[in-house]
Amino acid sequence: MIFVLPILLLFGALISEPAQAYPDFISYGYNTCITCHYNGQGNGPLTDYGRALFSTEIASRAVFNAKTTEEEIAASSGFLGSTQLPWWIRPGIKYRGLYFQNNPGGSAAVSKYITMQADANVAVQLDRGGKYLFVLSGGYQPTPASRANIEDPDNKNMISREHYFRWQVNKKFFTYVGLMDKVFGIRTADHTSYSRTVTDLAQNDQSSGVITQYYGDGWEVTGNVFVGNLVQEDADVRQKGASVMFEFDVADQNRLGFAVLASRNEYVEKTRLEFHQKLGFAKGDSLLTEVGFVKDSPLSNPSDKVGGYLMLQNLTRITRGYNILSQIEYYNPTLSADSSDMFKWSFGLLAFPMPRVEFRAGFVNGRTINDDSVTQDNWMLQSQLHLSL
Repeated sequence: MIFVLPILLLFGALISEPAQAYPDFISYGYNTCITCHYNGQGNGPLTDYGRALFSTEIASRAVFNAKTTEEEIAASSGFLGSTQLPWWIRPGIKYRGLYFQNNPGGSAAVSKYITMQADANVAVQLDRGGKYLFVLSGGYQPTPASRANIEDPDNKNMISREHYFRWQVNKKFFTYVGLMDKVFGIRTADHTSYSRTVTDLAQNDQSSGVITQYYGDGWEVTGNVFVGNLVQEDADVRQKGASVMFEFDVADQNRLGFAVLASRNEYVEKTRLEFHQKLGFAKGDSLLTEVGFVKDSPLSNPSDKVGGYLMLQNLTRITRGYNILSQIEYYNPTLSADSSDMFKWSFGLLAFPMPRVEFRAGFVNGRTINDDSVTQDNWMLQSQLHLSL
């Protein structure tokens, strides 16, 4: 099964359908995240320009009168609509809910609704030019399924998602200090994908540290030194380390990059390496590809475990606000025949029916293949509602 990874890579290179990966909008002409986000690596609150872009290019305008201009739609994209807030403050609210059904139609079918995220955030500028900026974001996190029936007074549901200070040294150089997502790979919206879970970069894996980011002409480099989440009470399990990521344009709407991350705590050393491509086609259509390697080295055991993963995310634009989303994933924990090949494929609708609203509906198929057996496919139907106010 070790030969499956190169085969999937070849498939990714030959795929011809136009695609887009959310939230990276390279096919709209925006190669860098700093254009729309306060955080130069993406995620988190949007700037005024990012809100306007979402309303006038990404979301459907069907809820607006035909006479309403794009300028008027952009002007109404603020937290209070067209009502202007003081220049120094930009609040926001984000909600994400998920309804899913495992094994639909089967005798063991399970249906459940989960509030995945309910956050409030605020960006506070200390000067009109935005050179000095504070970003705070926090709120609700669901109790992990593995601890749902455990009475644990320390199992907190309210967390700080991120809080950091940003200093824009000049037009090309930014520095961030605080609690943030670690710098590594493509930040896809699906925090359950292998590219995020096996690399320890999922929804609640933020770390305190310092990030520096420099933008050249057609390239950028970002460094991150981190010391773990300081809210985590057990200091011995906090992963401390560093990462660096480099991206560069090889052509219009074609960006390549790679990243390396190394960290350790009292029990294990972790090394991650990835290569990725962001490729744009027609407006709204692009393809994201990431291939990575994960090495865990327990300090009590000299044997290393090296695994590998692949992520291909495809989004085809139907019309403004409506898209078909498909994602193919692969993971092998040891990159050998001794461990299982795990596959996931998802397909469905990604819709932005109006500004501030995102809706997803589709299915996820999972399959595990061993040398002598193939497990029964695992199916899941999902629908998600995202509100960004």
